[in-house]
Amino acid sequence: MGEKKSNSDNEEDQDKRSIQDRINYQQIQQQIIHDMNKRIGSIISGNSTDQSLASSADTSNSSCIKLLADKVVDINILKFELDKLPLDFKARAYFENDVKPLLDTLYTLSIASLDFSATAVSLTNTSFGRSSKIKNALELTDSVDEISSDVIKVLRCKVDNMLKLSKCD
Repeated sequence: MGEKKSNSDNEEDQDKRSIQDRINYQQIQQQIIHDMNKRIGSIISGNSTDQSLASSADTSNSSCIKLLADKVVDINILKFELDKLPLDFKARAYFENDVKPLLDTLYTLSIASLDFSATAVSLTNTSFGRSSKIKNALELTDSVDEISSDVIKVLRCKVDNMLKLSKCD
């Protein structure tokens, strides 16, 4: 029978993993920056050498083609290095386009429900409040609550999808 780890042990493991992830991320960033600086330096130094070669009439066409080919290779290497960066654009775009509007809608509905229920309470406390107006305010609160429960169901599904998306990467 295996013993389960306590919450404090799990938190310590998560803290260690997050620290290690930050260290790895910083090392990757430094390596990419170093590689990019080397490539930029080689491009700059290659330009002056290739420009002097391009001035001679015999090798002008071949050196220009070689220069362009080298630049294309360098650009492709830079693109490859940028792709290595741990940037999660898919999850961010999914959150901004699918989850955040639902959260904003739910927030607006909750404020509306709170306002309608406060209106019903205010009408019951006044001496000239009509029961039909109180009933209307309570019906509005109930309809907003039903809509909110539907939004919560959709939001739960979207958040689950977002979590699955981030785990796949």
